[in-house]
Amino acid sequence: MERIFLFLIIIISCYGCTEYNDEIPKFPTGIFYGEKTIHYLLTDTITRDTVTIKFDNIKYIYSSSWSLDYGKGNYVISNDSIEFYDEKFRNTLYTWDWIISGKFEYKLADDLLVLKKRQNNQLTTCSLKKIGEP
Repeated sequence: MERIFLFLIIIISCYGCTEYNDEIPKFPTGIFYGEKTIHYLLTDTITRDTVTIKFDNIKYIYSSSWSLDYGKGNYVISNDSIEFYDEKFRNTLYTWDWIISGKFEYKLADDLLVLKKRQNNQLTTCSLKKIGEP
């Protein structure tokens, strides 16, 4: 009986020591710069802006050429999406849908990062190129 118990402990220990299967894709830290496009679907209008995002481990900071479009906070990677948790207080009397926050689908190819989010009858797309390290 002791041998069976010892055998089970060894198996459980080995299972705990196996290499972790990294299900979350590697997301590079760095500074990304490019264009943010917002397509307002109801009116079929499009706005464009330039944006810079710095990713550092679990934190991000971003700014834009629009004076009110900036933010910082934490981000979480899950499968093919990235979720931004903005720390800045936003006035709830106005819609801030154009701020980079919430959940975006993302695609990463070499040094190009594409973010997409559809929310409140608008499609936000960011096409960003890595321009530096954090």
